[in-house]
Amino acid sequence: MAHPRRESYIPNLQAKIGRPSRVVWDQINNRWDTGRRSLLAYDATKTHHMVIQDDAVVCRDLPAGVEKALAETPHQSIMGLYLGRTKSWKPIWLRAQRTQPALRWIRMNELMWGVGVVVPTAWIDQIVEIGDQFEEIPNYDSRISAACMKLGLPVYYPWPSLVSHRQAPSLVEGRGWQGRYAYRFIGENASAVAHSWSGPVVPVAPPPAAIGRSRSRARQAARRG
Repeated sequence: MAHPRRESYIPNLQAKIGRPSRVVWDQINNRWDTGRRSLLAYDATKTHHMVIQDDAVVCRDLPAGVEKALAETPHQSIMGLYLGRTKSWKPIWLRAQRTQPALRWIRMNELMWGVGVVVPTAWIDQIVEIGDQFEEIPNYDSRISAACMKLGLPVYYPWPSLVSHRQAPSLVEGRGWQGRYAYRFIGENASAVAHSWSGPVVPVAPPPAAIGRSRSRARQAARRG
């Protein structure tokens, strides 16, 4: 999922992913339009589809690591590859670590970040159909989140995160770049395959400070369902 202004990021990102991948370009400067086309670029012969945004920093062996991690999550669920570290989230993550020192997964009812997401292909058409209904929600991840809540699809986030953000400004007007990286990233040189994904799951609810206007609309949309 890429914007032309970030074209220079793509060769390195594709090389790091290490498997054939398709680039879906932003055509009209619209996050949902690009996101929905990225979701719909799935291969129907596969069980899952992974979308990575252009400013992602990924670990080694990401596709194989995701395949390994999927064995530890319910089939009817989404995988979010990134957990943010803005101020409102820090106490949540510290509490989760205290609760389960061997933590492997965070479970939420919604998708909070779209940097990297893995979706069962069987659900993509429904997710896109629901997302299309909410023209008032600009954010790609918020529309997916509304669909997850409507469909009852939980979101599992591996701990540590398998992707982080490149330290570059957001293309969304008004957003800075400070704090836009994973709370605990496995690391660019670490292998996702070498990590064990079997372990405790901690359920988490987003803190009120993390619920912006777009996210609030997504929640309202899900409740209307």
